[in-house]
Amino acid sequence: MHETRDLLDPETKSDSVLQVIRALMCRSGLRTELARRTGLSIASVSTAVKTLLRDGVAQGGKKEPVVLLPAAGVAVGIQIGTRRATVSARLPHWRSDQARVSRLDLGLRDGAGWLDAAADAVADLVGSIGRGPGDIATMGLAVPWAVDPRDLSPSPPAPWFAAPDLHRHLEARFGQVKVAVDTDARLGALHEQTYHHPYETLLYVEAAEHVLGGLVVGPRMLRGALGRAGGVGHHPVEPGGLDCWCGERGCLERYISVPAVLEGMYVSARGRGEEPPASIGDLVDRAGGGDPDCLWALTVAAKRLVRALRASSTTLETQAVVIGGPLAPGLRLVAGTCEDELRRSTWTRHLTVRFAERDAAAHGALILGLIGHLR
Repeated sequence: MHETRDLLDPETKSDSVLQVIRALMCRSGLRTELARRTGLSIASVSTAVKTLLRDGVAQGGKKEPVVLLPAAGVAVGIQIGTRRATVSARLPHWRSDQARVSRLDLGLRDGAGWLDAAADAVADLVGSIGRGPGDIATMGLAVPWAVDPRDLSPSPPAPWFAAPDLHRHLEARFGQVKVAVDTDARLGALHEQTYHHPYETLLYVEAAEHVLGGLVVGPRMLRGALGRAGGVGHHPVEPGGLDCWCGERGCLERYISVPAVLEGMYVSARGRGEEPPASIGDLVDRAGGGDPDCLWALTVAAKRLVRALRASSTTLETQAVVIGGPLAPGLRLVAGTCEDELRRSTWTRHLTVRFAERDAAAHGALILGLIGHLR
């Protein structure tokens, strides 16, 4: 067994070797694939792989996938929202689909209660893997606001629930573990590009209690000067529309966030004397059953989302957009509308629409922890 902390010790390994170890902890692959994901030349990857094979860290031939040998340390990823939290954990050499997941009905609106629940969930998952609290090697955190890459603080305009020291509170809970933190949409993009949609440029849209966008270009997550790169939630989609907490009017978040969609359905249903959907899951289930009003609400949300994608495409020419979050299953039901609306504009005619794996941001946070440990 190789301890993860030893594998990642930057004092004893070159930058190219560390880059390849990072790629292998995310996903095994052929040397050509490792070169694409690390941004290194194939020659540099081959040299690094030879070092890893010699040191007994990995195995695999020239025409076989290079695989990381078993490691003892546990990698953990946490996604926190206003109402829910998700915890993901696995050993670095495991495949992504082998990760253990725990979903909690607690979030930022519950104060510090979610921290206790998340800590218990981490302990349970680590125990189910056969490890103890001291075996947590890396941890990543996905948060529902833009993160300033300079000091990891919430980047303005920040929502009321943004907590500047959230990652430090987690570090205090878990001792010596350093917590890497970034925007949930960007980490969802990282996960989806790594495991499911290997496009060179990919935009991820998280449609939840908030609406954020995250962009990956090649092997890099594009953050921007203040961590807001790729954001689509505050693109105006209704000129002179509803006031938004960011100070603008008509922002996408005011129309397709979960609270906004449910509010619209509540007003519509009550006006007809009907019972409105109790949750976004209820709305999606009704739409799947053919409820015309629920389908119409999702169709309108899809059209507004495409308006924002058109606006972003004038400056962010991405190959694909991946939609995640609680609203994604509903938007999947009206995917044809998204495709049709995208085809109407030259700016978005080339875009491919995909839908994210459940808990993509939590899995992306796990990857961020592995990457962050190397920096």
